[in-house]
Amino acid sequence: MSAVAFLLLAAALGLGLGHIFRIPAIPLVVLLGMGTSTVIPIPGDLLEDALMLGVMVVVFVAGIELNPDRVGRYRTIALKIGLLQFFILGGAGVGSAALLGFDLQTAAYLGLALSASSTLVVIRVLQQKQELYTPMGRTVTGILLLQDALVVLLIPVVTNFNEGLAPVAMGLGATLLLMALAGGLLNWVAPRVLPRMAEDEEFLLLLVLTTLFAFLGLAYLLELPLVGGAFLAGVALSPFPVNALVRGQLNSLGIFFSALFFAALGAVLTLPTLAELGQALALSALVLVLTPPLVAVIAERAGFSARAGIGSGLILSQTSEFSLVVGLQGMILGQISEGAFGVIALVTVMTMMVTPFLATSPVTGVLLRIHPFRLATRDTQPPSNHILLLGCGSSGVALLEILVGTPHDIWVVDDDPVVVERVREAGFTAIRGDVTDNTVLQQVGATQARVVVSTLRRREDSEPLLDMAREVPVVVRAFDDSETHWIEERGGIAISYSEAATQDFLSWFDQEFHQDEPTTPKAE
Repeated sequence: MSAVAFLLLAAALGLGLGHIFRIPAIPLVVLLGMGTSTVIPIPGDLLEDALMLGVMVVVFVAGIELNPDRVGRYRTIALKIGLLQFFILGGAGVGSAALLGFDLQTAAYLGLALSASSTLVVIRVLQQKQELYTPMGRTVTGILLLQDALVVLLIPVVTNFNEGLAPVAMGLGATLLLMALAGGLLNWVAPRVLPRMAEDEEFLLLLVLTTLFAFLGLAYLLELPLVGGAFLAGVALSPFPVNALVRGQLNSLGIFFSALFFAALGAVLTLPTLAELGQALALSALVLVLTPPLVAVIAERAGFSARAGIGSGLILSQTSEFSLVVGLQGMILGQISEGAFGVIALVTVMTMMVTPFLATSPVTGVLLRIHPFRLATRDTQPPSNHILLLGCGSSGVALLEILVGTPHDIWVVDDDPVVVERVREAGFTAIRGDVTDNTVLQQVGATQARVVVSTLRRREDSEPLLDMAREVPVVVRAFDDSETHWIEERGGIAISYSEAATQDFLSWFDQEFHQDEPTTPKAE
């Protein structure tokens, strides 16, 4: 009992210190777990049970965050980026591990461990940046779902590789069967059954845990890793509003078991040798250096702006909780050494720790300035006395509908190629570009416009515009009173974002810029 108490104390201290000092808690919990194992000996069986129990809850909660419907029309882009990142990074990981002196089987484990990004870290960063439902956020969600599914599918391949083709084929078949069951629950059962239980929280929790244990039991019967069953159980419960109900039930439970898992992980780890530390640093550098440009190039070729591509790459620049699952599975089966597992764990902790500091607007801005593939400046003169619309989501489309009759040219800037193409087909001038880039704003005549309207979601994205176009009326939508004050301080006209306020805004704009103007539709 004393060993369990010390592990729980290490987990609680790590979480508390991370919250107080606003730093990533995972490395603190791991370090405190390592310190605990030096103070009091912890039985190996207890640590193994804590690791397996903790990781199953961690991946179960991660699966709940990965609803395929959230990806929407960005599935194709997510598929392209996810597959190329997974296999290119995984292949580079295998090659690098071989160069670092690991045998082929250990190199395969290391390559698989490096190929996927962390759902828990990425979703948390997207939530903090309020970008979970942006095109980038939806695409990244699809990438995470694809990569986690690939890891679940490939774990039986790696673990059965030395036993021949038949065990590998059986493992793949069993995993696909479990995935099909999860898909059935995801599409037909969970959305219809669980919302009816929302009023009875205890019964809802019981059904959720029953689903988890059922998938764990099936994974056991099919001789698959239990963590794969836990992850697929989470995905089966991911459709809205089921995921919202389940998340409320499991939030505290997920935090507790996550902290317990990382504390137990720290207790398992030993101080690395200089060689192991060097190997971990080299593989971490591979992930941190290769992922951003790789994802950015693929994303841009798929239609994203440079900022969105670079931002996606920075957010995905870490290894996954599934990396620890892969390493733990190999160590338990005796297929990799404790030292190799320690390298995987070090890479995971270090890259997870760095991500919140890398995935920021300032870092993205620095990389944008040195981007070698940026579009050259247009030779044409910037327009003037035109109406400039930045961002063309639902509010932007509504605004365009009332601007059809204006004699002024209308220019639209958006980073979504589908939106840009749709606006062009409607007869407007549309540019695909990064609205936070001063070069783009100059090209579209932001300082010579009759009026500029920003429907961007994040107020920070409108800051370059507000700084540049101080002599032009700049209308920016706001989501609360603090944003309204922030916009007005910088000389903008803030429009509160609600259904009624949107109608008021459209009426105001119509009166302000259509007075005494002809209503004949613009010629094609």
